Amino acid sequence: MRRVLALLLACSTGCQSIHDLNSSVVSEPAARAYFSGDETVAVSAAETPVSSAAGAQPAVGQDPPPLQPPGRRFAIPEELPGASAAPIALPPLDPSLPMEQRKTLAESLFPELTPAAAQESSVESETPVTLAELQKLAEEQSPVVRQAAAVVQSARGRAVQAGLKPNPTLGYEGDTIGTADTAGYNGVFFTQEIVRGNKLSLAQAAAMQEVRAAEADLKKARISLASDIRRNYYKVLISQEQLRFSRAISRLSDEVYKAQIDLVAGGEAAPYEPLQLRVFAVQARNNVTASANSLNASWRQLAAAAGTPMMGRRLVAGNVENSTAAVNYEQAAAMLQNHSDIAAAQARVNAAAGNLRLQEAIPTPNLNLYGALQHDDTTPLSNISANIQVSAPIPVLNRNQGNIASAHADLIRTRQELVQTTNNLLSQLADNFSRYETSRVVSTSYRTDIVPDQVRVYRGIYDRFLVDGQSVDFAQVVVSQQTLAQVVDGYVLSLTNEWTALVDMAQLLQVTDLQTMDGAAVSAVPASGPNGNAAALPLPDAR
Repeated sequence: MRRVLALLLACSTGCQSIHDLNSSVVSEPAARAYFSGDETVAVSAAETPVSSAAGAQPAVGQDPPPLQPPGRRFAIPEELPGASAAPIALPPLDPSLPMEQRKTLAESLFPELTPAAAQESSVESETPVTLAELQKLAEEQSPVVRQAAAVVQSARGRAVQAGLKPNPTLGYEGDTIGTADTAGYNGVFFTQEIVRGNKLSLAQAAAMQEVRAAEADLKKARISLASDIRRNYYKVLISQEQLRFSRAISRLSDEVYKAQIDLVAGGEAAPYEPLQLRVFAVQARNNVTASANSLNASWRQLAAAAGTPMMGRRLVAGNVENSTAAVNYEQAAAMLQNHSDIAAAQARVNAAAGNLRLQEAIPTPNLNLYGALQHDDTTPLSNISANIQVSAPIPVLNRNQGNIASAHADLIRTRQELVQTTNNLLSQLADNFSRYETSRVVSTSYRTDIVPDQVRVYRGIYDRFLVDGQSVDFAQVVVSQQTLAQVVDGYVLSLTNEWTALVDMAQLLQVTDLQTMDGAAVSAVPASGPNGNAAALPLPDAR
């Protein structure tokens, strides 16, 4: 027999045909002869018993296996889902009926295919939304970016404060009041601390490095936000493609299923063959449902990432089947020198070095100035007297030794953090570069070789099956259709891996142009400039 059930293929039982115990399920030759009108052949084929394996002997010490009814090679376990399904039964058929009536009777054997259960959400606007628009919207709405911007402004305020001179003190001073029943000396005094050792400039310089570190963190927050938008954006694009592919596979499965029913009506196929294809058609419909739900979820995730979770469904502009740019590892490693993490780590090294210089300058004593003008009310002469003091602490007992040692240790720590940050980035680059280059090659091979070749294989096998069914096993049609669906799924997975790796690489290199992988991301969320190129966004207000 040249036909086999797909179930036998999956179980690898090696059976050649299946017959129903009560002849309600007929053999393949009987089915073909039945629908072709050759009643004699159909009856003889259906009544021909299938002998058991020749020469099969039970092992020593074992009971012989129970005899199976004629034509029965195995029993479907009752625990298996679907084991209670009724066998395929041919309806009463007059061989003299015309072909159209035979086709109608054959179609009555097989249930209608139901539509996919879920569909994607309706589109509110036909105008596609672009990546740049979504990124700009996200920055306007993002609380994370505003928090990072507030940290920058806070650091700037501290830097300003660190360089301010001490305020003078002005007040009233009375001396010897009540002496000889007089008012004593009454007047005003003035004090001022003079900071020496360039301590204010050193403190402000160290604080400004903290500003630089906060600005680098703001840049990273913007890039992280942009990467979230990019990641969800391409996820929506891929979901759109996956839904398109799933619908195409579903249409193909429907057409092949209906074509196989026509072959049954013409006596060229066994009744079980369309059922195997119907399984594929139903599975394809399930994939359409899953793809539609995945698209809906991807859009909602994108809207939430943009800060507008209730934004209605819109088309997303872009094409994930375009090839991504090649990246040179050495050039990518060089680009990491401008990474915000390195900038922040270097700024903290500079801040620690500045703080060390500040702590070393602190033992330089500040001058304390004091002056007073007083009216002498102890005599009727109304004289004015003046007092002046100049003082400074003597750094004998406390020379700030502890703070200097602590600042020196902080400098060593921040320098090591800079080295560790560089090593971590290079380690991430090694992994991202490997995934990026691999995914580019794999997706390209799917696009140019694997998918087209499998389409040719499936088309060729099915066309040959229609022309010369005796030389092509139906199992080949089944396997090739399964392989085609698997190849399409593999292609979608390769696109997902490719664009995920692209976004990860762009986030690591902090570039603005995903297609060329070029351009230092001064602002990770570009806005469209007058010439259409990316323009840096201003620092947002912290609100």
